[in-house]
Amino acid sequence: MLNLVHTALKIFSPEDSSQKLKIIRYCKTLKLPWKIQLSRKVLTGCIVSVDIGTTNVKAVAFDLEGRQVFKSSVRCRVYTPSEGWAEQKPDEVLGSVFEAIKTCVKNVKNEVEALTFSSQLYSVVFIDRDGDCLSPVVNWMDSRSIVEAFDLSRAIGAYELYRRTGCHISPIMPASKILWFRKNNPKMFNRVHKVLSIKDYVLYKLLNLYVTDNILASATALFNIRKSQWDHEILEAVGLNIEKLPEVVKAESIVGYIKGRYAEEIGLSKGVPVICGGGDGMLQNIGLGVLKEGVAALNIGTSGAIRVSSNRIVLDKSRSARFFCHSLAEGLWCIGGAMNSAGLSFEWFAENFLNGDLNLIEFEASKAKPGANGLIFLPYLLGERAPLWCSTAKAVFYGLTLKHKLPDFSRAVLEGVVFALNHIKRILEKYVPPMREIRVGGGGAKINLLNQIQADVFQTPVFLTSTEESSALGAAILAAKTLGYYGSLSDACNSIVKLNRVFNPIPENSFEYSKLFEKYRMISDHLYRYFFLNPAKDICDC
Repeated sequence: MLNLVHTALKIFSPEDSSQKLKIIRYCKTLKLPWKIQLSRKVLTGCIVSVDIGTTNVKAVAFDLEGRQVFKSSVRCRVYTPSEGWAEQKPDEVLGSVFEAIKTCVKNVKNEVEALTFSSQLYSVVFIDRDGDCLSPVVNWMDSRSIVEAFDLSRAIGAYELYRRTGCHISPIMPASKILWFRKNNPKMFNRVHKVLSIKDYVLYKLLNLYVTDNILASATALFNIRKSQWDHEILEAVGLNIEKLPEVVKAESIVGYIKGRYAEEIGLSKGVPVICGGGDGMLQNIGLGVLKEGVAALNIGTSGAIRVSSNRIVLDKSRSARFFCHSLAEGLWCIGGAMNSAGLSFEWFAENFLNGDLNLIEFEASKAKPGANGLIFLPYLLGERAPLWCSTAKAVFYGLTLKHKLPDFSRAVLEGVVFALNHIKRILEKYVPPMREIRVGGGGAKINLLNQIQADVFQTPVFLTSTEESSALGAAILAAKTLGYYGSLSDACNSIVKLNRVFNPIPENSFEYSKLFEKYRMISDHLYRYFFLNPAKDICDC
């Protein structure tokens, strides 16, 4: 009701207290959706949605019908001081967030109705009582906590951890990273006041409060998804007091209002509501309108993932715990699996073989026939998450002969990433209804050849929507619903998400890829045991 009153007062701008009282009384008689009932006046405001990615921070302004108005992007550096480490400097990320917001707001004529966030998953930063950082941001790419993941799986039981949290315990998980920090920096750990994600840290700096959302909490391996609370036994195994974790709220919650010096610093008016937002992967389901059975969301950014939504918790019955189950919104769950090196494989190949020109990968790959003349790429450049869960896996080009040229390598890299996603899709479809339609987002959606390869490999139509910034749009949709412009996620997605292009499978290509994919799986399965040369160290990923 407070959101409704706030919106109504902005629309009607009462001149005196008696008019204001009448509006408040009128608001109490209304039902959702408020936007239609309040006024026929066209609302011209917008929502600024900040997407805190791995290497870029984007601030995207959407109007209240989901059209992209403006986008600004600022690079973020990832530091790798040791092999397997991946860190970011908190203040550099914060500076990128503020710069992106300020640039976006400056270029938008519409009034900003709200600020919201989507963010990379699995990041951790440690804060002292003064709000200063005791560590860099340890992001999702970091794999230093292999031993700690094994210790946790032994203490609680790997599958029991999965059953409670919906997370496969591995070095990527915040639970493992926190335990590593406690074991390796005990004096520093004693000074820890709060353990936050990078988005939580940004909200703390903006609003001076410690809060996280249900989506990010459910992706920590610390949160019991069945009880919707931090799991005390897991926290005890990690050695973390529950008071050191932020309060968990729903992703669509208003957590504060812009005020003080930050209003001027980021160019927003005082009093603009801040909606908590959530993890980028889960929010992409909303931004692509993937809320019902038979429809999947696929993302190729730095990493890659394929996900569906369900109205119930769905877990892998295999002890391998090959896919995740994270919280979403309105009682929905996000079921899916992610690979480590999707767009990262493209960037690596372009940097080393195409003079750093990423656009050339599609140009070269288009010269080769489907199947890349039998050349197969296993994209395990950073180890692999789903479905292998092997941090020591290595990338492979298989089938190389004298006949292979640059176009074959280029196409094999594109196809290998899609094969890895298809590997996840095949496992998911043992537990969820078949995927009849796949909607794609992320930077990979701009590569038409990649979209066609996906349709051919998946043997399923692949759809593009009106914006590639689907995670940011998902956060904006939640915000629009919170502000009262839509009655439900379903209403919002039906109104906002527009499908504007489809790639249909080409039967002869699908036939070729079905044979090649089986070969890909056989190679991956055969090499799997060789990725674990030191079982005592690496068994945690099994």
